[in-house]
Amino acid sequence: MPRPVTITYTLHPSYTSPSSSNQTNQILNLAIQGIKQHLPLRNLHWKSSTRTSLRTIQEIDIELIELGEISSTTNNNKFNLGNESSILDNPLVNLCLVVCEDAEIYKNQTRNFIRDWLSLLAARRTPHAPLIVLVNPPNQSGGSNSGSKNVWGKDKGVLGKIKNDFNVGKRDRCIQLNLPRESSGLNDPAIWPELINKLKESLISAFDSLIIEREEEVKRGESQRLNIGWNFCTWFLLKESLANSFEAVNLPEDSLIIYEELEASFFQVLKEQNLSWFGISKLGAMNFGDDSLPILDVSQKPYRELIRNSQISIFDFRIYLFARQGQLLGKLGRITEVAKRGQWFVASLTRRLREAENSLAEHFIESWTYTACMDIVSRCDQWSRIDRPNGDYSGLVAYESARSELLDIARIQVERIGVSSGHLPPIYPFNPATSPYPKLSEEEDVLFETTSNGLSDDEELQHTPSNNQGSPTERPELSNEQLIDAQKDQNNCRSLYLGLTQKTIKAYGSCGKVNSVIRLKADLAALALYTENWVEAYDLSRALARDCAELLTWDPISKFALEGALQAHRELDKEKDEDWENLALAYLRVCALVIDEKATDQQDEDQYQELRKVVDGLKETDNEQEVEGHKAFNVRLISEAVRHEVGGSLTSVQVEVNNILPICVDADGISIDLADSDGEIITFSSDGKTLQPGTNAMKASCSTSTQGLYTLHSATIVLGSISFTYDKFNEGQTLRVKLKLDEDPKVVVEVRSGIVDMKNIKIGLRSLIPEVRYLLQDAEFDERLVSLDESGLILFSDIQSGGEVVISIPYAGVPQGEYAKAQITIQYDTSSSSRDWIDSQVVFMGLPLTVNVQDFFRPDCLLSHFTVASDGREYLRIASVELTPPEGGAYEVQASRKKWDDTITVHPNQPLSCLFKVKQLHKDDQGAVLRLKIRYRSLEEVEVRHAIEYAFRQLSPAARDKIRNITREWMNDKAKWLEPYLLGISLAQTLGEIFESQNIDGLESVLKDENKIWRTLEIPVDVPQHRLLTIIRMNPTTPLNQIYEGRAINMKLSLTTSFSWCGQIIKNENEKKMLVFDIQNNEDWLIVGKKKGYYMANPNEIEEQDIILIPMKSGQLFLPTINIDLLSNIIPNQIQIQNQNNSRSGLISNENEILCETYFENSGESIIVLPCKKEINHFLPILIPNGEAWESERI
Repeated sequence: MPRPVTITYTLHPSYTSPSSSNQTNQILNLAIQGIKQHLPLRNLHWKSSTRTSLRTIQEIDIELIELGEISSTTNNNKFNLGNESSILDNPLVNLCLVVCEDAEIYKNQTRNFIRDWLSLLAARRTPHAPLIVLVNPPNQSGGSNSGSKNVWGKDKGVLGKIKNDFNVGKRDRCIQLNLPRESSGLNDPAIWPELINKLKESLISAFDSLIIEREEEVKRGESQRLNIGWNFCTWFLLKESLANSFEAVNLPEDSLIIYEELEASFFQVLKEQNLSWFGISKLGAMNFGDDSLPILDVSQKPYRELIRNSQISIFDFRIYLFARQGQLLGKLGRITEVAKRGQWFVASLTRRLREAENSLAEHFIESWTYTACMDIVSRCDQWSRIDRPNGDYSGLVAYESARSELLDIARIQVERIGVSSGHLPPIYPFNPATSPYPKLSEEEDVLFETTSNGLSDDEELQHTPSNNQGSPTERPELSNEQLIDAQKDQNNCRSLYLGLTQKTIKAYGSCGKVNSVIRLKADLAALALYTENWVEAYDLSRALARDCAELLTWDPISKFALEGALQAHRELDKEKDEDWENLALAYLRVCALVIDEKATDQQDEDQYQELRKVVDGLKETDNEQEVEGHKAFNVRLISEAVRHEVGGSLTSVQVEVNNILPICVDADGISIDLADSDGEIITFSSDGKTLQPGTNAMKASCSTSTQGLYTLHSATIVLGSISFTYDKFNEGQTLRVKLKLDEDPKVVVEVRSGIVDMKNIKIGLRSLIPEVRYLLQDAEFDERLVSLDESGLILFSDIQSGGEVVISIPYAGVPQGEYAKAQITIQYDTSSSSRDWIDSQVVFMGLPLTVNVQDFFRPDCLLSHFTVASDGREYLRIASVELTPPEGGAYEVQASRKKWDDTITVHPNQPLSCLFKVKQLHKDDQGAVLRLKIRYRSLEEVEVRHAIEYAFRQLSPAARDKIRNITREWMNDKAKWLEPYLLGISLAQTLGEIFESQNIDGLESVLKDENKIWRTLEIPVDVPQHRLLTIIRMNPTTPLNQIYEGRAINMKLSLTTSFSWCGQIIKNENEKKMLVFDIQNNEDWLIVGKKKGYYMANPNEIEEQDIILIPMKSGQLFLPTINIDLLSNIIPNQIQIQNQNNSRSGLISNENEILCETYFENSGESIIVLPCKKEINHFLPILIPNGEAWESERI
């Protein structure tokens, strides 16, 4: 803790002086007692000439001692530490309290004493502020003596003589203190303010002089940095004295800045390799106890003494610098910053120590890192509890985040020591280097961030000196008893590790870092598995797998958790019930998703042993279960037509089964279901077959004889009593769609003919969800209604080969989500036969964009600002945005963007702004509807996917099948293609890298010729009507030169009414509107005059008002805002009658309601106000014309 500021006092006559008396001693004792009662000093204001801003010192601790005590301790280090100590170690203010009522006594004794006292202070050669206090005893009447003034306003008597003799220039070093008669009167507030204020002024004056003097010394020392013999430690202590001084007067922000500058200077010296002032050990960390000392406690080691003797190591020096910064941040309540800086500091110094690890104690780095992190957490918790005694950390989420990371770093150190000591297994997850998943082995980089100290990590390593390398036998030993016990005893190690892990999990949970909790829960589950605590391992592994599934991430950890749960289930000899089946199926899923890149043939047997046991267990279970869409397999129909087997009793099709699992699977049966247009299903099946990893082609047979067009309905793979079913799901094709929001909603069906002519076409559309119904009777083709046959199918003419038709079909209803599923049936004739085509597609019923509009009214035009934004999920490509008026109407539209030569990409968090100017060609009383047309397409769902599908159609079937799976994976990983594609790289270039090994010709050319599809959204926009526009202007009545704060400005307010956007003309006087203006009074201006008033809305007249603006602060001030509202001029009786008449008709119409709009012509103008030289508060009377007074006006 910093020492209090010292103020000395000297008494005259002193207690031992022959001229003293009991009464005099009593008077002086009362004065000293009264001064001490007003300590510590509060609310001091320091404005230094070397600083731009005013510093407010809330409180300063003062030690008031007699000058003789300072003189007797001159040789004591407390007040004789030289330039290395704080500038506040010497007294700043010296008081001389004298009692003298007689002019002769003053002339013969008191004046000489004061002169001797000033000479003694001058001999000390330290800046100080002497203050002479004349203590006046109380008079006999019970009052107090008061200094009198002569006719020129100067003090008379002894006080006047003291001021004449000892005041220097304009500096007043003399003041009087009038004591009350009774000692209880010391609390009288009228006695002490003058003396206390003078004491504050003297203290600040002396402090400012000392700071300026010490800053000059620091600058001189720094300028000699490149000279031979310059010592950084000496200069460091010199500049640190400034920081200590600021801290002593409760200015921790200024003290923190000094330490940050010292740290920057240290790294600069480190870069210049000017390290002659370091000790022999250079880097340090060689002393016993260095790994266990708390880093935020500078009293644990004589850091300053080591710095003074130039014997401090870099290790100790950096710890001292960080500790001082941390203490100051703690005083400021910035505990989050302490934790963050602590994390960076530990990471930086750990990297430096790693270079000299061979010369340090074994596990020194882990021990020191553990101690540092836990000490930072402990101290920060103490500081946070000071601010929040009830322990509520809800507002400290950022601190909890940094705190949890510090705990995690400490936990990892215990983990490393446990692995090295053999108390924890050297396998994943305890040894991240053994992880089969490279991305998960980089967890340390997440916790240890790169520091920002002006040097990169490589540079700092290059310039940091190392310790002298000794032999391994000379290495010191650890001193952290907690970690030593953990090294020696397995139970202590695991107990410490488990407790710290649970504490870290709780910390991560409190700040919402659920992903980080997963990693720690995996460690707990792994430890339970390693210690063969099967019950706990089973519960922890199941909970971990459930958390991974809920987060839809961490598939490698999910695989590890499911393996552990299945192993624990087997060891506990539990029954293979439904819970086990769910675990097994989830394990198959993650095994299909997670690919082990490090697997080898030799490791295959052991690595996939658990997977084989799971597959065998699923085949042996008796519980029948149907699993839909499992990731372990894919089924695809290859044949385009059935094949008749020899004998003609069976038909067969070719089926492709893709086994995603890395092992062979013996399937008991495989079947596919085909459906015709009537919903009749036939099944093709295959007997048991061994599915090799990858693609397996096989033949499925059917004994049913039938004919017609069949589509794939579903597929099933059977393992024992488990059936893996796969329903056919095709995404809907992307069509060119034009939407008009003011028309009935429609879907668009596009039919394209292939290489044959299609004749006598019949099209049917059936909704597969109950919420939506398609109105085929209202379908349109080429803006003409189509006809239906007796079965309700749309009759259509022929389509030539390669041709296409587009039919718009209205629908009724709204789906629960944004998607609707429909079945499309097409019957047509070819030159050889009749054919049916049946397909199910999903239609997106929503819009991927939102549109907002904001109107700005002007007398001659309307400025409409449209904002086109994405729905937050899609990237949109905008081809054009147009606002068109009706033909022959009363409006014309001008766009800020005349031509759309290039498209614009709208990001989910970056909307598109479009500005249009709408002009009235002639008066329009009824209003009009404009059309906003937006041509757009979805970047991912429409543009990219359609381009790839179009490219696939140009390739051969062999090449198409070869790259389809690779392309699907590429599309799902947006990080690989989205950013390059948005930057202008073509799809051919983006896909080129993954297709180089496939040797596919022609892909680049077809991607360049992609057929782009645009959608059009057409929105009706009503031209605003019933808007009464007021044009506002505020101008000064006299030219403005220099305007100062607090000086009045005469302004003229002009209000002009425009009926351009009212939609109707006021024909008689009874229809005229009364308006009210209201000038908003903000903190920038004081408004004098008529701030609120009423006037008649007349477009032929300008309403003018004179007001006065008084600026309340300096700077660039904008004019105050003005609100205009409509005030009805209907008398209350008429209002009542009108409401009664409207109530008889059942409603009150508001369709003709007038809304007020304002246009402040010079709202963008500002006034530069200069700061006033003096601040004067005074009430001014306001003269009102005709003797009237304004209501509700105050200054």
